[in-house]
Amino acid sequence: MSHALASDVRRTSTARPPHDAPDRRPHLYLRQVRMSDLDSMQHVNNARLLEMIQDAHIDLFYLRPGLPGQEIRPRFVYARHELDYTEPLVLEPEPVTIVTTIGDLRRSSFRVTSRVTRDARVFCTCVSTAVAYDPDARRSRRLEEEELALAARHATPEPGR
Repeated sequence: MSHALASDVRRTSTARPPHDAPDRRPHLYLRQVRMSDLDSMQHVNNARLLEMIQDAHIDLFYLRPGLPGQEIRPRFVYARHELDYTEPLVLEPEPVTIVTTIGDLRRSSFRVTSRVTRDARVFCTCVSTAVAYDPDARRSRRLEEEELALAARHATPEPGR
């Protein structure tokens, strides 16, 4: 996985408490398309799109502080990625925005939906299944309270709420 340069990234603020329902919002990650992202057809290679999405996930799950005074280091693995490519992404001056939400939050897994967008255009949608993982026991585990709170911050609204 590659890390975006600091100049490529603008992060959303998470100053309000994580369980405050009105504060639930998508995670936004901006990244400039680079010439090295392009393939021989002059659009962003499919594997590079997944790397860009993983950069957004790293920003969401690993580079952001949790509750005040805490640093959250969730431990999970991806069980699945489903990517739908809807339009070729080409080099333009404007960065893309990767919009990420959390859904289907369960005891040990959750769904992560990320869309690579520029203005109103969607270039790629990735739906991933993440599973909490214990590397020592080499098996899944329950999500911890801090991980649940972080996921709740970016949860998609449940129907009827």
